[in-house]
Amino acid sequence: MHSSTPTDPATEQVSTHEISADNLEDVFLDEVESTDVSVGLSSAQYDQSLKKWGRNEVIVEATPMWKLFIRQFIGVMQLILVVCAILSAAFGDWTDFGIILGLVTINGVLAFREERAAMLALASLTASVTSVVTVVRDSNSTSVNVVDLVPGDIILIIGGLKVPADVRWLKGDKMKIDTAALTGEPIPRTYPGEHGNDILAGTTVCEGEAYCQVLKTGENTEIGLASKNVFNDKNKKVISLFEEKIMIVVYTVIAASFCIVLIEFFIQGFLRNQFNDQTDAYRLIVFSLAVIVASIPIALPIVMQVTMAIGMKELGEVHKAVVTSVPALQDIASMSILCSDKTGTLTTAIITINKELVVAAPDFDKNKVLLYAAAAANPDKLGDPIDSAILRACQSPHKGGSRPWKQDRSIGFSPITKRTVCFVTTDDGSKLIIAKGILSKILDTSHGGVDDAELQWKVKDSPEFCAEMTAEDERLSKLGYKTISICVSTDGGKSFSFCGVVPMLDPPRADTKKTIAFLHYANVSVKMITGDHQNIAIETGKLINLHGSDIQIHPGDTVRGEGKEVNNLIWDSDGFAQVLPSDKRKVVQVLRHDFRTVVGMTGDGVNDAPALSAAQVGIAVEGATDAAKNAAAIILTDPGLSPIYGAIVMSREIFRKVKSYVVYRIACSIFMVLTLCILVFISACSVQPVLIILLALLNDISMLPIAYDHVSASRSPELPRARSLVIRALFFGTVSTCLAMLYFYTIQPMRDGNSEVFHNISFDQFFCSTETSALVWLFLCILSESLIFTVRVPNGYFFQAQAPSIYLVASVLATDILVSLLAGVWKGMWFTDILITWAFGIASFLVIDAAKVFFFCKILGEEECETITFQQFVDAPDDTTIVNASVDADVDADVEADVKTVQMSLAKKARQSVHLSKGRLDEDAVEGHREVEARGESHWLSWFSSHGPRAHGSIIQ
Repeated sequence: MHSSTPTDPATEQVSTHEISADNLEDVFLDEVESTDVSVGLSSAQYDQSLKKWGRNEVIVEATPMWKLFIRQFIGVMQLILVVCAILSAAFGDWTDFGIILGLVTINGVLAFREERAAMLALASLTASVTSVVTVVRDSNSTSVNVVDLVPGDIILIIGGLKVPADVRWLKGDKMKIDTAALTGEPIPRTYPGEHGNDILAGTTVCEGEAYCQVLKTGENTEIGLASKNVFNDKNKKVISLFEEKIMIVVYTVIAASFCIVLIEFFIQGFLRNQFNDQTDAYRLIVFSLAVIVASIPIALPIVMQVTMAIGMKELGEVHKAVVTSVPALQDIASMSILCSDKTGTLTTAIITINKELVVAAPDFDKNKVLLYAAAAANPDKLGDPIDSAILRACQSPHKGGSRPWKQDRSIGFSPITKRTVCFVTTDDGSKLIIAKGILSKILDTSHGGVDDAELQWKVKDSPEFCAEMTAEDERLSKLGYKTISICVSTDGGKSFSFCGVVPMLDPPRADTKKTIAFLHYANVSVKMITGDHQNIAIETGKLINLHGSDIQIHPGDTVRGEGKEVNNLIWDSDGFAQVLPSDKRKVVQVLRHDFRTVVGMTGDGVNDAPALSAAQVGIAVEGATDAAKNAAAIILTDPGLSPIYGAIVMSREIFRKVKSYVVYRIACSIFMVLTLCILVFISACSVQPVLIILLALLNDISMLPIAYDHVSASRSPELPRARSLVIRALFFGTVSTCLAMLYFYTIQPMRDGNSEVFHNISFDQFFCSTETSALVWLFLCILSESLIFTVRVPNGYFFQAQAPSIYLVASVLATDILVSLLAGVWKGMWFTDILITWAFGIASFLVIDAAKVFFFCKILGEEECETITFQQFVDAPDDTTIVNASVDADVDADVEADVKTVQMSLAKKARQSVHLSKGRLDEDAVEGHREVEARGESHWLSWFSSHGPRAHGSIIQ
């Protein structure tokens, strides 16, 4: 049951591993002097080192503006347009040649401007995501940004921290270091050990805590030097599956348009003999090229990227949620289930100790229990909530006094061992080994399976006493307290005596209950996954109204099996307690792969990293470790869950804008190609090519303000389903074409007997007259521009949604007015004809809007989209609970509680129904986005480029 221990473990450990000032090697250009671990650098030494070596950062050149500019003109659609321009020039049509080049140039310039602004804005946001480390200077411990480290500094590295510089281990635990970022090894290395004492920057601490001396910083580190040499030659682009599908649809539309135009080309050429006349053949070729140009939505990728980038910027500024990649913005809009850590997310993480409820063993008193707890706490771990709470309740015996205690060494906490062990020399010279951790592991370290910790024991107290302490621990947990148990050894680890139980309370955040209620209302189910005791989790769940009084929190070992029964348990549960890191990952993987939902996971520690990386939406909460940040796609800089709700609302708004524009632009391509080609098929009436190309140019430019449009977020998750968008685009495109044909071919009857309308307009000519081309051009413009106002409202009338942005309205009106003036002044359309075209265009828009509601809601049975706003959350009180129906005021309190529980159960089933219908991903969408790597970027550089290059340098974090 017990492992043998040395007579004086502390002495043996120090003599074996601790590096003294006398034998420290000069590995940094023979100029780094050894530094006293307890004193650190003085202010003068720090200033001298900073002046000599500079800040701990690698200065890399941002993407040159000329490269960014040229990149806007590279792509399939740009290539097609350039080919069309060359062909126009070859046939002597210099007007079309100029307009096509203008189309490419204007889109490129606008894209460059918007992408540059978005890049700078996002860089400023990601630069705000800093990493801090505890450093000892002038005998004081303080937290500093890692960019301020210099060679010679003494730092404390702990589990979850990304090593910020090349360092040398001096004192502390044996560390388990994940070196995969540098070596590719999947198994963590142990330091100090066979790999020496030097730990390289960019690696991640998996377990342990130790004091280290900084040896190299910035470009002088191993990874910094390599990054400096190759970073500017590497480029990684991540695209979402939705974007990839949309571009496939776009290319399909272009290909289909090309086929239609090709058919039209041969019909005109062979059946109508246009190939027999050189002039006619020339006009046919130029017209066909113009229709192909009109079918290319060249601004679609620009608008999608700009809208996403602006949304990411707004998320960071408004909700303090830094999104590290565009696909993550799509994922959070699609999220159906949020698995949330408890401590620090649902609760305050500001733990307080109730001294009155401290349970002491017979040979100890409450003050002695707290004294030993303080002796085992590390005063340098400034951000540790438990150690901080203990030191607030009892002054550390290691600080102050004439003869302070000495902490010789400590064995840090890990998610597996669930305890810390501290080797202490008291003021009278006595040697103690003090352990603190969860009760089961303090009573018997082999509980739940023997771990690989250095010391193993079973307290010498009687089984009856241990059962009594277990009952006390259970009683405190039912009251909502987290407990830390203490034991001590006075004989060098040969035997341990149980000291007592310290109760600590971590209350829920003030807005947690309200946030949970609104997340549920937004059809996002919340599951609490915590390492705390099951009873504490249940009590916390009740306080935040996770699921009424009938909350289902299961122990973590229930998910460790396989099969449908375990999967269903995970699906139906409200959370899990006493979990291991592998349990968290298992829950996320089952929800993601077996139920095909978009899963979010919040966390802050190294033990959360496996689950964060397994979820589509990994969210590192405020104060998270570097390991959690590296595994997450979204980093919160404000505490609590409320930023997540804000991010969900805003991302759904952004996603709706993107989907609306995609539907709109594809519909316009279909509308213009079908209309222009049908006119040729039926009447051999081809519109002047210059007008077609000009319309494509104006249509692209006028829709850029869609990125700033006002929309409401859907109450249901927004999924990347391209098929539904194509169906909508086909509907709007074909209905618009039918209405255009109706208008064009009723002009003759309308004109008969009325000489005041439709002057010189006829569709029975071999080529359309100038006025006829102008009328077609004007009608296409008015109807295509107005389509955006019905497309942006998926299943309702256009006036039922939030009012569009004034910029969008102004842009559409300005375009229509400009085309009307050009049609009248340039092409000679009569004013009455312009007014009639406007009237029929507006009437057609109203018909399309009504047809949309009838087709999608009445025939296809789609429900009108319920919407949510963040302002609803802001206006609601902190104790908000959203249920299906109110409870009568005269109902007994117990009955009222039962009614609310039933209502919450029904609401839960309703959410699950939404998850399995509207929130279920297609098979090929489960894996989410994919990475496109240019010239094969090495995986070990990914740590460095996770936030992208910045003009003023990239911080090693």
